[in-house]
Amino acid sequence: MDAKITKERLSRMLSYDWLKIVGLALAAILLWTLVFTTTATRITPAQQFTVINYFGNVSTVGTTVSETLNDALNDGVFSYEVIENTVVDVGGNEEYGATLMETRVSTYEGDVIFVPDIANEDTEYELNGEKRYDSYLQNLVNGYYSKMMNLDPEDPDGYFQRMEKFLNGFYNGDYKTGERDDQAIETAFLERIEKNKDKRFKKDAQIEQGIRDEIARIVKYRDALIEFYGYLDSGLVTLTKTQLLDHENNDAVKYEGIFSINLCPDKEKMPNLHTIAAYAKTVKDEAGKEQTFRSAENMNVALLDFPETEESFEYESLLYINYVIRLSKAA
Repeated sequence: MDAKITKERLSRMLSYDWLKIVGLALAAILLWTLVFTTTATRITPAQQFTVINYFGNVSTVGTTVSETLNDALNDGVFSYEVIENTVVDVGGNEEYGATLMETRVSTYEGDVIFVPDIANEDTEYELNGEKRYDSYLQNLVNGYYSKMMNLDPEDPDGYFQRMEKFLNGFYNGDYKTGERDDQAIETAFLERIEKNKDKRFKKDAQIEQGIRDEIARIVKYRDALIEFYGYLDSGLVTLTKTQLLDHENNDAVKYEGIFSINLCPDKEKMPNLHTIAAYAKTVKDEAGKEQTFRSAENMNVALLDFPETEESFEYESLLYINYVIRLSKAA
């Protein structure tokens, strides 16, 4: 049989079979793409840290939240687990802001939210002949309180007491004065990577490095909690109790809770926060002329709570909050 490849035979094959060849090539590309997509290691919620700016009055001009977040990642503020970051500027998208916020929450994206506890003029209502407004913080809590961290320090189920309990397990019952139990940290780490089938830790060298990184993570959390309690005790920051009011029933309190941290109760003590997260504040001078400037007074930060996020990694948020406080406070 003459099977010799000639120009004439090759030309005839391409003339009649080119569609088949193109189809097979496309099918091969699609198959390889599918294989890589399904077998690739996907980033987990714990590995991506997301900051949200809530609604129209929050400004990110200047140093900006985005730049500060990038600096935090590059400066090693977070633990080894966080490898990506993103900022969702809901406030910069007035037309689709609410939809954008709902989408992020529905897909479990978001760690901390900057939101000012100031009047939202779009919520004007009248009570006993007096004009009143809900705050941006009240708007946030009203819509998403079921997805927000409970920051009541007295609540055993709240963020801070859960963090204390978590740390106590690695410091012989007392995270403040107890000796660190590296064996307990190692055991918990090995159990977690086995449970999650974490592909990052297959070789002995990778596991050994992972244990060292895990110990450093626990130390970061312990130091962060002690640092934050110091800020709280000194009055540099405060915890905000938010009330949801029934406007149809003389503003009776429907629900209240502590869902946010006021990063700037005293602007003299936090003179640099406005370079990171601020809102546009307008005042009239003595001549009655309006002047608009950046302000961070009563800028709050709230933490989102998603059960889908692996336990304990929500404490990365406190590392970031402390970083913002250090950058913002007076020297």
